[in-house]
Amino acid sequence: MATSSAGVFNASKLAIIFALLCSLYVFRDIWLPSTPTTPVHPTATPPQSSAPPLESELILNQTAPSEHVADCLNAPGADRVMIVLKTGASEIYEKLPTHLITLFRCTKHYLIFSDLPQTYSDYQIHDALATVSNQYKDEHDDFEVYRKLQKYHREGQNVAKLKGDKGWNLDKWKFLPMMHETYRLASPDVDWFVYIEADTSMSWTNLLQFLGRMDPKKPLYLGAQNVIGHTTFAHGGSGFIMSRAAAEKIENRRNKIGVKKYDDRWELSTSLSCCGDEVVARALVEVDVELTPSWPRLQGETVDTLDWTEKHWCTPAITWHHVSPSQVDSMWRFQNKWVKENGWSKPYLYRDVYDGLVARHVSVNRTSWNNLSKDKEFVAPTKDSSEDDKKAWEKLSDVEKDSVKSFDDCAEACLAWNKCLQWMHEDGVCKLGKDVRLGETDERHSDTWSSGWLQHRIQGMRDNLADCKTNWDH
Repeated sequence: MATSSAGVFNASKLAIIFALLCSLYVFRDIWLPSTPTTPVHPTATPPQSSAPPLESELILNQTAPSEHVADCLNAPGADRVMIVLKTGASEIYEKLPTHLITLFRCTKHYLIFSDLPQTYSDYQIHDALATVSNQYKDEHDDFEVYRKLQKYHREGQNVAKLKGDKGWNLDKWKFLPMMHETYRLASPDVDWFVYIEADTSMSWTNLLQFLGRMDPKKPLYLGAQNVIGHTTFAHGGSGFIMSRAAAEKIENRRNKIGVKKYDDRWELSTSLSCCGDEVVARALVEVDVELTPSWPRLQGETVDTLDWTEKHWCTPAITWHHVSPSQVDSMWRFQNKWVKENGWSKPYLYRDVYDGLVARHVSVNRTSWNNLSKDKEFVAPTKDSSEDDKKAWEKLSDVEKDSVKSFDDCAEACLAWNKCLQWMHEDGVCKLGKDVRLGETDERHSDTWSSGWLQHRIQGMRDNLADCKTNWDH
C-alpha cells in the first residue's frame, strides 16, 4: 500500500508539472519580450493635422528625410545658391533648430551669422560684428547689448534673458559686415547669395525656379521694395538676394578705396541710419546696382495676415516673414508634399497655399477669433462720443446702424456691401473686410471677436481667377 500511495503521489506531481509547462507555453507572450514581425521604419514627415504642430512636436517628430526631400540637394540650381541666415544669440536656441532640419538640409552652401561667435551642435555661428571697429563696439550705445552678450557667454549665463528692443539697435550693424564676410567665405561656384532672418520662411523649390530665370553674371539686387527718404531698399525680414556680379561690385569698390577707409565711412553711416537693410541699398546704389522690386514673391506677411486677393493669387510664393518655428515647419511640409506630387519644375502659387493651409479654416464662422477685417468700421456712439462721431453715425443706413447689435446683424451689413467678403463683431462694434484674411485666435484677450466669411463671394472671387497664369514678373 505504501508503494502504491507513493506511485500515486509521484504521478500527481508529474501531472502538475506538465500542466505548468503547458501553461507557460500557451501564455508565453505575456512574459516574453515582444518582437515585431516586420521592421519598423521612420515616416518621412510628421502626420498632417489641421493645426500647426507645437514647438515641442518639432523635436519629437524629427525623422529621416524622405527620398524626394533628400533630392532637394540635387534640385536644379541648388549647388549655385548660398543661404545666409542672420539671427541673434538671445533667440538662436528658439528659432535656429527648425531651419537646420528643413531648409539647411537642402543647400550645400550656407552661413549663419549672429552677434556672438559660438558653435551650435556641429554648426559654426559667425559673429556678424567681428570686423566692426572697437570704437563702436566698446563705446556706442547700440552695442550695449553686444557687450552684455559677451559677458553672459563668458560667465555661462542664459543669453536668452537679454531679449528686448535694444537688439533691434544692434541688428542694423550686422548687414554690411555680414555681406563682406559672406563673400570672403563663399565658394567660387556660388552664383547667388540669399539673405534671410531667423523668422523668415523660404520656399526652396520656388526660390530655385525664380533664380533659374535670371543671369547671375548681371549685377542683380532683388527683394520686397521699401522706401526710406530717397532710398528704395529690399526689406531684410522678407529676404533679399544678390547675384555674384552685384557682390563683386561692392567688394571691388571696397578694395579700391581701402578696406579700413571704406568700413569707417559705412560704420559712420550706419550709426546715423535707422536700418541696416537701408544701408545695404545705399552701398549698392554707390556701385550702380539698383533694387529690382520682387514683391510679392518675396514679402513680409504670414499665412495668417496676408490678404488673399488677385494681387497675390497666381504669383509663386517664395518668402514669409514673422513666422514662428512651427509655421516654418508647416510651410516646409507643405512644400515637400507639393514637390512629391509635382516635381521641382512647377512652382506653387499663393493660390495653392490658400487651398492647402487657409481654405478649411475660413469655411466656418469662428468665435474668439480676429480675422483682421478693417475696411469699414461701425461703432455705436456713447455719451462720451465726439459730435463728429455722432454726426457720422446718423449718416449711416439702418443696416449699418444695426450691424453693431449682434454677429448676425454684422453679417447682414456685410451682405449689403457688394465688396464685402468677411466680417467681425464684438459688443457695439462691427468691422467689414473686402479681402480674405485668416487672422488668429484672440481667446486670451479680455475682449474677443466673432468672425465670419461669405463663402459664395469667396468662391466667386476664385472662379474669376481660375484661369490666371503663373505670374513670375509681378
